Amino acid sequence: MFVRSTDDGLTFSAPHKINDDPVNPSKWHWFGTFSVAPNGRLDAVWYDTRNAPNNTDSQLFYSFSTDAGVTWSPNVPASNLFNPFEGYPNQSKIGDYITIVSDNTGGNVAFSATFNFNPNLGHHEEDVYYVRVFPGGQGATPTPTVSPTPTPTATATATATATATATPTLTPTATPTPTPTSTPRPTPTPRSVPTARPRPTPAPRP
Repeated sequence: MFVRSTDDGLTFSAPHKINDDPVNPSKWHWFGTFSVAPNGRLDAVWYDTRNAPNNTDSQLFYSFSTDAGVTWSPNVPASNLFNPFEGYPNQSKIGDYITIVSDNTGGNVAFSATFNFNPNLGHHEEDVYYVRVFPGGQGATPTPTVSPTPTPTATATATATATATATPTLTPTATPTPTPTSTPRPTPTPRSVPTARPRPTPAPRP
């Protein structure tokens, strides 16, 4: 429900229901939040069970106003259905983590949902998701995705290129190899000639 004041809050208009779901006591429209864009557009998002056969599964819905809230656009779903009774690590109802910040062309929404099934826990996890809403931008059943982890972008590194400078090569000068000088061998000293020694004359045999 939305009310407006044009006299600084002295008086307010009659409540205006933003959700255009037909009156149905089994459906819920809950955790609503809205923001004001710099250009005056109003953006509203909330959880809604109008499309849930079990009347409890919820999805994010969006509507906007460009005339200060006098009239609102037809509602459009901005997420798929999820079970609000599951959570992380184990709880009976999802937390009220939902907000929207608007700029001149649309709204940036952060909201909690249980799209991710954790097999280790045996139930879905409560995660925070981001979706951008804007007039005319929503399809029938957009699928929200977890914000991806930024992939680092390779930064070019300057590589210095060296220019080779020719260095003159010195030609070695031949160094004369000394010629060995022969050393005269000493003249051998002549040996003395042995003198014959006389042999005794043997005695005659008998």
